Amino acid sequence: MKLKELAQITEARLQGSEDLEISSIAAEPSSATEDQLALIFPPRFAKANKLLKDSKATNLLVSEELMLDEEFQAFTAENKFNLVIVKRPKLALQQLITHFEKPRAQVPVGIHPSAVIDQTAKIDPNARIGALVFIGANVTIGAGSEIQARATIMDNSQIGKDCLIKSGVVIEDYTEIGDRVIIHPNTVIGSDGYSYTTAEPSNLEKMQRKDFNFNMDRQIQHKLNSAGNVIIQNDVEIGANTSVDRGSIGATIIGEGTKIDNNCQIAHNVKIGKDVLIIAQTGIAGSARIGDRVTIAGHSGIGDGVEVGNDVIIGAFSAVNSNLDPFVPVLGIPAIPYGEFMRRQKALARICKHQDELRRLKIKVEELNKVQTS
Repeated sequence: MKLKELAQITEARLQGSEDLEISSIAAEPSSATEDQLALIFPPRFAKANKLLKDSKATNLLVSEELMLDEEFQAFTAENKFNLVIVKRPKLALQQLITHFEKPRAQVPVGIHPSAVIDQTAKIDPNARIGALVFIGANVTIGAGSEIQARATIMDNSQIGKDCLIKSGVVIEDYTEIGDRVIIHPNTVIGSDGYSYTTAEPSNLEKMQRKDFNFNMDRQIQHKLNSAGNVIIQNDVEIGANTSVDRGSIGATIIGEGTKIDNNCQIAHNVKIGKDVLIIAQTGIAGSARIGDRVTIAGHSGIGDGVEVGNDVIIGAFSAVNSNLDPFVPVLGIPAIPYGEFMRRQKALARICKHQDELRRLKIKVEELNKVQTS
């Protein structure tokens, strides 16, 4: 692709040789060759310079913000670069990557002869059904949707248009999936919720009430069957090896545009809003409510029944055990507002210094006492 074509796709301003041909996008600026495009995401020269150190790159995709940096202006004046200047480099990458990525395996239109499909299922003629797929009774699959090898779709489930269900996915009964949903390998949608009860108050319940007269006999856990389902709205993407439990009563809902990473757990009756980002190894306990545009970083946990307001940012390794107001960034165990968390961390860092000061004061006091007693 020539630089001028690349600039048209990304709506970029071009500075340099517009007819130069780019072979591919470099994985790292440091390894870029002269015929590759290097991506420079940092908005300041100090970080951009580290990426370009010892690099052979001559073709750079940079932000308008970086172009305002005087040091970067001087750097580009001294060196001959072809610059593709965009507002948001990562968005430009999203626009370009479809032109440079290698073709991915795709199931042909139609139904593979090894698929097992109930006669009551309704599959659009333009759908793609791969090898060894199982599709149960009264399932509907929309136009353009692709079901890859060994996926299982149980009875009475609905899958909309242009969805991609990858290999090994299991979709349990009565699941409702909208349009353009992507579900990655070995994820399970609609498994039973983890919900049990005992005939008498359990020791856990007693401890919560500060009653320590524990019962030391068996405590048989009676399973609460999950009579609800899962509803996944349009444009959701769910990573590999993630579990989304069906509701005990009613639905577990994942809102439009939400993106869930690999190895996450979404428990029964959880309600997730629109455009939420949930990053790897996050667990959301039963009946939690997550607002719109929330970001939950990796290894975080949301407690049972907790409500998280719109536009909250939850930092990595956080434990959210109480409701969070909208627009508040939080961090820590338990999760507290980011500013308060940093204040406490700085206070902890000062403890060692204070301990040294106390030791010195103690020595001086002991010396003074010796002088007074002598």
